[in-house]
Amino acid sequence: MEIINDMKKIILISHMLFLLSTACLSQNNDGFVSLFNGEDLTNWTLNKKGGFEIADGELITRSSGNGYDIYLNEWYGNFIFRFEFLLSKTGNSGVFIRSMPAEEYPSAGVEIQLLAPWTPWRDNLHCTGSIYGHVAVTNRPDETPGIWHEMEIKCDRHVITISVDDKVTTMAKTDTVKTMASVPLYGAIGFQGSHTSKPNQFARFRNIFIRNLDVDPNYVTKGFYEENEQLRKLTVEAAVKLGAVMIQPLANLMAGENPVAKNGARQALFDLTAMASDPKTSKDRKMEVFDALKKSMKKSSSPDTRIYLKSLSAMLKK
Repeated sequence: MEIINDMKKIILISHMLFLLSTACLSQNNDGFVSLFNGEDLTNWTLNKKGGFEIADGELITRSSGNGYDIYLNEWYGNFIFRFEFLLSKTGNSGVFIRSMPAEEYPSAGVEIQLLAPWTPWRDNLHCTGSIYGHVAVTNRPDETPGIWHEMEIKCDRHVITISVDDKVTTMAKTDTVKTMASVPLYGAIGFQGSHTSKPNQFARFRNIFIRNLDVDPNYVTKGFYEENEQLRKLTVEAAVKLGAVMIQPLANLMAGENPVAKNGARQALFDLTAMASDPKTSKDRKMEVFDALKKSMKKSSSPDTRIYLKSLSAMLKK
């Protein structure tokens, strides 16, 4: 009898572990979320039909010319983007980041190059892992075609870090690169359609994941100390989107000494409350923000902050 009970326990535990591992395929403990289900283009939009197809659980682009690109529907500012890629002998593709998708070619953003080593005139400024035409690789990666490689692109405000097969190839502080002065810090992520001049060439992608840094309250809070105006604006927007969870950190910033952080926090608190007061906002979300404001009023040691939080809470009373 004990043996039977032990077997039942083992079966139950095995089943639970299976369910847990299945759930982790879409989101793991590191905060990475799967962006490609291997079956359809959920989460993605094609610029032009025919640029990409799905086969054997992979996202594939074949020789098609410029403009046949694919983009994620959601836009991102700060993130870690991971995927595996395999290029044919003359495969030529790339990854667009912080871009504004256009019909023929992405505007504003930049491209991280993916290129098989068949063109001898391509230098470190135009090879795999480079920020194409802007920042050269300092550690040229393995570009062997026909095998799977892994790339990680991390955008941490002004810092972009690119790794291939767990080795950093490129790191750039975009605010120090003259040619990237007008490049936005928020936009679309996409894959470039294969545009090699030779027929039957391709680029294949799989295991595509992202970790959105702007859903981490601690990360967003640090952004209020940035001096760059665009970064501060994006930080306020990220805080507002997170909602009630940001009210206490914002109240703490308002009670602090840094004038830049204080002003940004004040604006974020107002925008967050205004959004909650919108008639279209659900009652539950409205009450969540109201309760968070009341709690922060009691916790704050700053009289000015308490008065401001009280005025905001009045916006949500009926």
